[in-house]
Amino acid sequence: MRIKKGSRVTFHYELRDDKGELIDSTFDGEPVIYIQGEGEIITGLEEFLEGEEPGFEAKVSIPPEKGYGVKNDELIVFAGPDNFDDNVELEVGATVETEDPDGNTIVFRIIDIEDDKVYLDGNHPLADKTLDYKVEVLEVH
Repeated sequence: MRIKKGSRVTFHYELRDDKGELIDSTFDGEPVIYIQGEGEIITGLEEFLEGEEPGFEAKVSIPPEKGYGVKNDELIVFAGPDNFDDNVELEVGATVETEDPDGNTIVFRIIDIEDDKVYLDGNHPLADKTLDYKVEVLEVH
């Protein structure tokens, strides 16, 4: 059976950045299961897998526009330390959560702390990156 909209797909992947550094892999663990066409995986990977079948193995480079997006400078903001609860550890690299006006959770990464400003980045950590995948399709239902 070939992968098409609505297919339940089980696959392994290995993800590397454009420098060849390993970011993530499922080959030593549980494979990913997703429904094709539901936006459960990045667009570029979903498009690449469309029409393939079990046993398919390949490598593909996904540009930022089809991955986690291009970095949006409007998602880099700052706040004063007094805007955070006392139990939040303010250190570069830490993540903090808040809600938008509609009640959706937004995750920010602390990218810098200067005097009375904490700089936050709401972009996905893999935004602006070309992603190199190695995939192996195991099952299609």
